[in-house]
Amino acid sequence: MNKFLAILLTPVFLSCSSSKETSATSNNSETETPQYSFYKAYQNYFPIGTAISPEVDLVSEERKKFIAQQYNSVTAENQMKLKFIHPQKDKWNWEPADKIVAFAKENKMKVRGHALIWQQNVPNWFLLKNNNLISKDELFTNMKSHIEALVNRYKDNVYCWDVVNEAISDNKNDLYRANDSLYNIAGEEYVEKAFLYARAADPKAQLFYNDYRFSDPIKRKKIYDLLKRLKDKGIPIDGVGMQSHYTPNEVTMEYLQETINMFAGLGLKVQITELDVSVYNYRDKKHPDVDKKDDAYTDERKKQQSNFYKQLFALYLKNKDKINGVTFWGATDLKKNFRTNRIGKMDYPFLFNQDLTAKPFLTDLIALTKKND
Repeated sequence: MNKFLAILLTPVFLSCSSSKETSATSNNSETETPQYSFYKAYQNYFPIGTAISPEVDLVSEERKKFIAQQYNSVTAENQMKLKFIHPQKDKWNWEPADKIVAFAKENKMKVRGHALIWQQNVPNWFLLKNNNLISKDELFTNMKSHIEALVNRYKDNVYCWDVVNEAISDNKNDLYRANDSLYNIAGEEYVEKAFLYARAADPKAQLFYNDYRFSDPIKRKKIYDLLKRLKDKGIPIDGVGMQSHYTPNEVTMEYLQETINMFAGLGLKVQITELDVSVYNYRDKKHPDVDKKDDAYTDERKKQQSNFYKQLFALYLKNKDKINGVTFWGATDLKKNFRTNRIGKMDYPFLFNQDLTAKPFLTDLIALTKKND
């Protein structure tokens, strides 16, 4: 074992939290488990980030210290989304996002901006006049002023933005979503304008298109075709954000390698933007096999999750020249994580338990970096 890895594997013991959001522990940990600086293991390859919210992650010194110890990049979970930060034309809700940026700055962490334009999170004032959709020119005026104000406020601290989020439809027969009012007003031009306005506001920021379910070959192709069209038109897009909300063994590493190669082949940076791995073999509460009483974090589920995470990070390291960021969609297995909400029972999708202790396979993920030293 080299000296660098030995330092990373030196245990630092943290006591269990007694706060409400971290009071319960997963049944795979003891009272105290060694904690490691996960981001330091990967700092020569890409940032390791997490989505955070002030009301959960910045409420105690213990949790803030933990996040700064394990991650070197943060993403606002909801606090920079249009409906939250700009609920009315003349009203901005800056305080929560400011807290996240201040925390990151204090701890020398990177900040991913998420997200400038998302069709699912648009307030009525942005789209409607007298209960009718506004004109294309009016929409572009609203987009431009919103993007300029948001990007300019954080341009010294946010190094990249998810400029457009989740525009492509899951329906194999549709390109854009039928209920996408932005598209219904302006067509694909709204995507183009968003990138142009973001580039004008901050010429130095990396600009990403962000979407989910790249594991579906049909949707993946639609995303690829969109980004190729944008690149061919000279639209200033720098990268693609691959949301990665996985179930165990959802995709093969060969398929993911093909996906990374596709988008890197367009000259785009690739970021893993919303990573989590469910312990269940289904995606949501409508699945016929869902048993809400069966939420045990069993040895078999732990093994599946562990193996999949190890395969993923081996792949990410293999593609360190193409991937320039990996972000988890949460720091620990809190009760109200994204996966738990999706399936209606407790899920355990991250590397750390509710009490901030590390899961056993974390050391395996750190050991993978030894092969790349």
